[in-house]
Amino acid sequence: MFFNAPPQVRLAALRIVGIYAFFAASWILVSDTIVGWLVSDHDTLTRVALFKGWLFVLLTSLILYKLIYSDNLKLARATALLQGSEERFHTIYDSLNDAIFIHDAETGRVLDVNETACRLYGYGREELLNKGLQQVGTGEAPYTEAEALAWIHRCAEGVPQTFEWVTTTKYTSRLWVEVSMRRATIDGENRIVVMVRDISGRKQAEEQLGLQQAQLEELNRTLERRVDEAIAELRQKDELLLQQSRHAAMGEMLNNIAHQWRQPLNNIAIYVQSMQLLKAAEELTDEQIQDDVRHIMEIINYMSKTIDDFRTFFRNEKQKHPFSVAEAAGKAISFVSAQMEHYGITCQLAVQNERMVNGYQAEYIQVVLNILNNAIDVLNHTNRPDRRIQVTASAENDWVVLSIQDTGGGIAPEALPHIFEPYYTTKGPGEGTGIGLYMSKTIIEKHMAGRLSARNGSEGAEFRICLPSTLIP
Repeated sequence: MFFNAPPQVRLAALRIVGIYAFFAASWILVSDTIVGWLVSDHDTLTRVALFKGWLFVLLTSLILYKLIYSDNLKLARATALLQGSEERFHTIYDSLNDAIFIHDAETGRVLDVNETACRLYGYGREELLNKGLQQVGTGEAPYTEAEALAWIHRCAEGVPQTFEWVTTTKYTSRLWVEVSMRRATIDGENRIVVMVRDISGRKQAEEQLGLQQAQLEELNRTLERRVDEAIAELRQKDELLLQQSRHAAMGEMLNNIAHQWRQPLNNIAIYVQSMQLLKAAEELTDEQIQDDVRHIMEIINYMSKTIDDFRTFFRNEKQKHPFSVAEAAGKAISFVSAQMEHYGITCQLAVQNERMVNGYQAEYIQVVLNILNNAIDVLNHTNRPDRRIQVTASAENDWVVLSIQDTGGGIAPEALPHIFEPYYTTKGPGEGTGIGLYMSKTIIEKHMAGRLSARNGSEGAEFRICLPSTLIP
């Protein structure tokens, strides 16, 4: 029993025995020597020896009391500190957020658990200790008792283990936990300390994230198709609007053709009637016939050229090609020249710096016509005596700019921000579709990478068509 005691206990006992032996040996040696020197009588020597013995018992009792009291006091203090440490350990041990299991390193048997483990699994401490490893997993691979024991044995070899696990509790048949295993020596025995953390919330978040990621991947797979479909739909709508715009322009062109042909047809009628009158008066000569026919053919050729110009305008262009902005503006002005003359509107084209651009000439002419027709309509409804349209082609840095200004008084401030919106019109019912300026902006900015803007000047509205120049000076 003595040799099985802790080293501190053995050392304390040996210290007391050593002190007692030293004092006893010293007492006998010193007291006997002194008494032998002082007393020679036998009776007196006997009485002195008896007194000396009682004094030795008293002194040794006091010494032993002091030594034992001192050691017991130290032991009591150490015991109190140990109890306090143990209480603090159990307080911390049971208040941890993680469930703690202490397993035997060989058998895997559960030796101890903390209160968190009891709360997590829903069982009392004794119930949980009796359930053993079969309570750890679900019973289905890879979460079985055998696999749990294999983790413990790997940890017992000195390699810490951390892994995720599906366990069962009193409340649920499947609970995701994170398990961390460490080997430790407790009371001189190899033990496995296992910390178990509930990660079911994190797993649900991961599953939700995985579902959202799968949905996102599916969305990404279909996004390109949806974008292509949306772009195709927008293009189809733009094409429909462009067709509507061109049909509206065609109606205006027919009106322009009527204006362009009215005077030539009147002139032809005059020549024919003149020939009839001269024939009736028998004054029609061969020279007169040839002269009248020549004039009539000139008029017919002029009308034929007008038809060719209109046909060119309505021809669809498949590819971009270089063209002159000034030339295109001149053609647009020629299409509406008779109409402007009819309404008493003057139009002047000024070319300050000729540049070429790359684009669709027919569409560009349509844009200029849309702006000119709007200007003509505004000027036709105004009482201003000065009815004028100024068209200027110029170069600004790397841009070719066509400015179209009128003297119609300008655009209403509340309407100016909306004039390029589809189906927005300031005209009365049946007088405008509201797609002309919208398609003009689409043609310039989307089809030809330019800019179309509008502002009010001192006398009226000013539209600016800007296209990149093909020639850099």
